[in-house]
Formats: sequence, C-alpha cells, structure tokens
Amino acid sequence: MRTQNRLGTAVLLACGALGAVSLVTVLVALPGGAPVSRDPGAPTVPWWVTLLPAAAGIALTLAIPPRAAPQPAIGKSPARLASSLWALLAIAALFPALVLALDIGGSPAYLLVKFLLITVAAAAVVATVKGARIDRASGSWRWWAPALVIVVWTALSQVAPWNPSASAPDVDPAYFAVAALLTALTAGVGEELFYRRWLQTRLEAALGAWPGIALTALLFALMHVGSHGSGDVLLDLARVVVVQGSFGLLVGIMWWRYRNLTAIIAVHLIVNGWGAVALLLQMLA
Repeated sequence: MRTQNRLGTAVLLACGALGAVSLVTVLVALPGGAPVSRDPGAPTVPWWVTLLPAAAGIALTLAIPPRAAPQPAIGKSPARLASSLWALLAIAALFPALVLALDIGGSPAYLLVKFLLITVAAAAVVATVKGARIDRASGSWRWWAPALVIVVWTALSQVAPWNPSASAPDVDPAYFAVAALLTALTAGVGEELFYRRWLQTRLEAALGAWPGIALTALLFALMHVGSHGSGDVLLDLARVVVVQGSFGLLVGIMWWRYRNLTAIIAVHLIVNGWGAVALLLQMLA
C-alpha cells in the first residue's frame, strides 16, 4: 500500500507538472486561443472560453451532492488487475502511435483503427481478464446530480453567446451526417468505455483515485495528437493536454464521483455532436 501511495503521488505530480507546462506554453505561443477542431474553417476560441466550462463542471461535480457516498474502484486480484491494466495501457499507447505513423488522422481509417483497438481489442481484454470492480452506491443522486452538471456545462460550452459558431462545410449533407454519427459512436461511446469505464477504473484501483483520474485524462488528451495536430509536435502536445485534457478531467471526475456511464457518454456526445447538428441544420436549410 505504501508503494502504491508513493507511485500514485509521483504520477499525480508528473501529470500536474505537465499540465502546468502545457498551459504556460499555449498561453505564450497562442495568446489569442486556438481552434478546438481540425475541421476546415473551425474558429479560434479564446482559452478562457475553452477552460471555463470544464472548470465549472468540475467544481459542480465535486460540490453536488455534498455528501455523496464513495464508490471506490477495487482490484479483483493483484495479478488480474496488473494484467488487464498493462494490456489497456498498451492499447492506449499503440493507438496514437499508429495514427501518427500511418498519418490517418481525420480519415475513415482513423475511425476503423480506433474501433478495432479501443473498442474491440479492449473489450476482449476486459471480458477475458476483468481485473477490477466498482463498489457502487445507490440513490437517485447518481442521476439528478450529473444531470445538473450537464445542463450547466452545456450552457457554458455550447449555448453561451461567447461560443463562436462555425460555417457549414462544403460537403454533401448525407456524408456529413454519416461521418458525424460514426464519430459519435466511436468517440462518445467508444472512448468513454475505454478511457473511463475500463482504463480509469483500473488505474484508480492501482494508483488511487486522483492519480488514476489525472493519468487517464493525460492519455485521453495524447490520443488526439494525431487527429488534431498541426505539424508542430511540441505545440500540438501542449494544446491537446490543455483542451482535451481539461475535458478528460471533467468526465473523469464525473465518472469517479457518480459512476454513471450514461452521463459521461452524454457529455461526450454533446461536445462532439452539438455543433455538428447545428451545421447539418444549416446545410439542409
């Protein structure tokens, strides 16, 4: 247990240091903000607009309900926990490496590789080895509390007037709708299953709750380098750690606090789909 605590503390400090360095880097290199999407014509968004919704969502998640019952992640056995965790970490490292090596970010092949690795392969690991369980609590708060967080976060991240709107892309509406649906399934559902339900749960059991949340958010952020990159590797790394990492912290803390997979999938579907639906309506108008 003492070794676990020391390792968890080291992981948490390392993730915090990398997050701080990344934030300073983007504030210096890109003081006006940056696009949060690789899509052509995506508007530049100021950093406070990007970070405010996640910060507000995290604060609300930690505050409501004020006396939420703990729901710890527990390893079923040291051997099973280690086996499943190392296999999932290997998948988490392999996916962005393949995307960068094959240069498939933003292509249909990207969605296929993502599905095969973080959904099919990861599901096989979990079904075969398992490795961890969650000591779940009961109560209606597991639904109304995350629903309130989602409403406030959506208002700040999607509805508030400071959020810019993108122009409709010059593509066939049917193609755009299919691409948006596939993205919703592989990102909104597949990524939350992999990064939160499967990987974070095991990292929490192995390292402790906060190191597990932080490391999962970092790995989730780094997954986006290949699909959101601009060619400047160091700046791309800093940008995804700030943008996707802050979002990963939000859904990671929501998962730890509420253990409600439906809620975090809903958040992810909103962040990927709200703008896409608005653009599709523009294209069909």
